Amino acid sequence: MLTIPRLDLKMPITAVTVDANGAMAIPARPTEIGWYSYGPRPGATRGSAVLGGHVDSREYGVGPLVGLKQVRRGDEIIIKTTTGAERFRVTTVRLISKQNLNLGDVFKREGEPLLRILTCGGTYRRSGGYQANLVVTGEPA
Repeated sequence: MLTIPRLDLKMPITAVTVDANGAMAIPARPTEIGWYSYGPRPGATRGSAVLGGHVDSREYGVGPLVGLKQVRRGDEIIIKTTTGAERFRVTTVRLISKQNLNLGDVFKREGEPLLRILTCGGTYRRSGGYQANLVVTGEPA
């Protein structure tokens, strides 16, 4: 379960892998968020644990991640797992154009332990969808 107390945001987490295009698979419903299970787990001692979900969808409407743009540096993020809870503090909130999103940086398997939460953001175009990603980064609390 993903919880951001200040936003009153709670979402179930589903383990995901890759889609047919080789990108991180995202749950279809914007009420769920996926954890990239080929990478580090939240609370791992190295690398970035990555969660991603849709902000909205034509079929299911708007989801809780619409509020993610309100998160601030220092906000607490809690990931409840089968073995307990991992706590993080938000360090950065960035809106990055899809062309400039550095996937190697987001999906790091080495280095300091981080949590990354991604959703769509920025301008929406009917012909190309959202033009940016909102990337929230947290460090272990």
